[in-house]
Parts: sequence; C-alpha cells; structure tokens
Amino acid sequence: FGVESAVAEPCFPVQIAHGHLKELYELNVDFAFIPAHINEETEDMSVESHACPWGQTLPFVLAQSPAAESVKIVAPLVHFRLGEKFVEKELWEAMKGLCTSRPRHKLAVALAYAAQEGFNSILREAGNRAIKAVDDSGGSAVVLVGRPYNLYDGGVNMSIPARLRRDYGINVIPMDFLPWASENISEINDNMFWNFGRRILKTAKWTASRDNMHIIYFTNFKCGPDSYVKTFAADAAKKPFLTLQFDAHSGDAGMMTRCEAYLDSKGLLGRGK
Repeated sequence: FGVESAVAEPCFPVQIAHGHLKELYELNVDFAFIPAHINEETEDMSVESHACPWGQTLPFVLAQSPAAESVKIVAPLVHFRLGEKFVEKELWEAMKGLCTSRPRHKLAVALAYAAQEGFNSILREAGNRAIKAVDDSGGSAVVLVGRPYNLYDGGVNMSIPARLRRDYGINVIPMDFLPWASENISEINDNMFWNFGRRILKTAKWTASRDNMHIIYFTNFKCGPDSYVKTFAADAAKKPFLTLQFDAHSGDAGMMTRCEAYLDSKGLLGRGK
C-alpha cells in the first residue's frame, strides 16, 4: 500500500506511513493524528536534538497522498526538547477543536509523560537484568541499534530479532534497554544534532569496552542521517558491526544469511549464548 501511494520516493518507514494512512482511509476514519516531530528531549541542551527531515515534515508529505483526500490530518508541531508545558500548548492548538476542556487536556498530557517515564524505567530495569544475566553466564549478546521504527516493527525488520533468538539462541538487547545515557561522545562528534544519531553513537561507545556485546545496525536505504551517523558509529564502537538495510524489496533469506555469516565471524554460532 505505502509504496503505491507515496507521491515521492522516500525511505521505507515513510512509505509504510503512507500505507497506514491509506488503510485508515479505507476504514473511513474521520481524523488521523500525525504530528510533525521536530525534536526530542535530550540530556545535553548544548547540542540540537532534531528528528530527521521526513519526521519533521511527515504530516505535510502525507497530506499530498490520495488517501488524505477524505481523512482530516491533525498535525501539531511537537518540540519535545522544549519540555512538557510547551508540548502541551502545541498539542492544544491542534486539538482544541476536538477537546473542549483545557484542564482535561493538561491532565492527559501529564499522564502521558508519566506513563512514558514509567515505561522507560521498565526498559532500563529489564536491560539491567539482561546485562547481568549475560555477564554472569559468561555469554555474549547482540545489541540492536537504529531508529525505533526499524528496531521494533516486525513488519519492517522481518522479525529478525526474534529469529536471531529462535534460530541461533542469540541473546538480543535493543539499544533502548541499555544504560548509555551518560556516555560522552564529544570526542567522536561534538555536534551530533540528530537525536537518534546521538543515541546510536552513545550505544556504540557503550559497547566498545564490552567484548561480549556485538552490534547489528538496522537502517534503511535512502536514510540520509544514517549514512552520516554510521561512519561515526564505527569510531565509537571500535569494533566491526553488521549493517542491515531494509526496504520494500528486502528478502528475509538474504538478511538471515548475512546475520549467520556475521555471527560465525564472531564465533557465536553453536554456542547457544
């Protein structure tokens, strides 16, 4: 659906977003909430934390899709970097025609922030347990780095994370579960203004001193920021890693063959750990 309805030739995740909008059109929904995701929260306010250009302009791109003709797109500009109060104002400007109570709206945003922080805590706790289990067993793990829509959508990544575990017994830990926040990447790139780029580099650096942590980088063809970030990721990790690029024409057999070759080069096949 997405490939057919995209009006340009964007990266695979944006093509998928076109497909989602087309499905909503076929379901006869009245509204589609598609924010323009401008930037992200960051621990270092001295450096910008931009989303990619497609993320920043997604609702305006999708508005040109044929499926947008009968679906009203609610498209707030969202600057997560500027904090909860600012984000609430941005959302209210877009939503006040649908929500008539500002106090209820403020409460909903506050609850959403609290839920997100609770979820982040769950991820960190699970990650700490996973790291301890791997270290205590003397085993190894594959650390998945990339953007969340590549790491966690099985339709995009062909369920490769689950297959690494199921078919090869590999421990798999996505980057959002790891304690990389305190890593200093200024000597690698002191102006990494892409937010996900900073996260990827910090994760790569976190693995650098851990011989039992091996990286697989999930990305897409036509991802401009990743083509830039990957070169610095190699410097941060100080070790070779596997890059898998997904698009509408990717085949799982070829991807798994590459994974198997990478695991074999690391001596991980047949170890069950």
